[in-house]
Amino acid sequence: MSVIIKDDNGQIFLLSKGADSIIFDLLADNGKLHQWATTSHPSDYAEDGFRTLAFAYRKIGSEEYAKWNARFTKAKTTIGPEREELLENASKMIEKDLILLGAAAVEDKLQRGVPNCIDKLAQAGLKIWLLTGDKKETAVNIGFACSLLRYDMKQFHLSLDVGTKYENQKVHIVEYLIAFEISL
Repeated sequence: MSVIIKDDNGQIFLLSKGADSIIFDLLADNGKLHQWATTSHPSDYAEDGFRTLAFAYRKIGSEEYAKWNARFTKAKTTIGPEREELLENASKMIEKDLILLGAAAVEDKLQRGVPNCIDKLAQAGLKIWLLTGDKKETAVNIGFACSLLRYDMKQFHLSLDVGTKYENQKVHIVEYLIAFEISL
């Protein structure tokens, strides 16, 4: 997720936050100065059940901004199936060559009674799935915290590449689920 701002001096900045795996891929070569120190922190936080974010920025010249803004405005106002692709291309055009600022973690507290409720639903025979965009470590940790996962359960982890198109992801998920059902 990014935002573009202009400061009092007329400088234009792109400020981005997001999953470390995404932000780290968008860093400029000179923007990776502190990446080695920051890389381990989100993994450590995720293993402790925290949600993690990385932060980065870059300066944008007024000419580059004008060119991007024209493309982005056209993408935003497009109606039809190509709209999403145009928006994605506009994002790729501007969200690049970032400089890493750091990472943060936030504890995600469960509401009171969630573990007990999930446990009762499981005892009643309901099939429960965990679908998340979180890091695997975070998802597993939260799954145990809310009694969705237990140590006597078999765990199957399905992970898809972020760059995979949505239609291809659906095909992979269906193939995985069919194979999973057959193996039971």
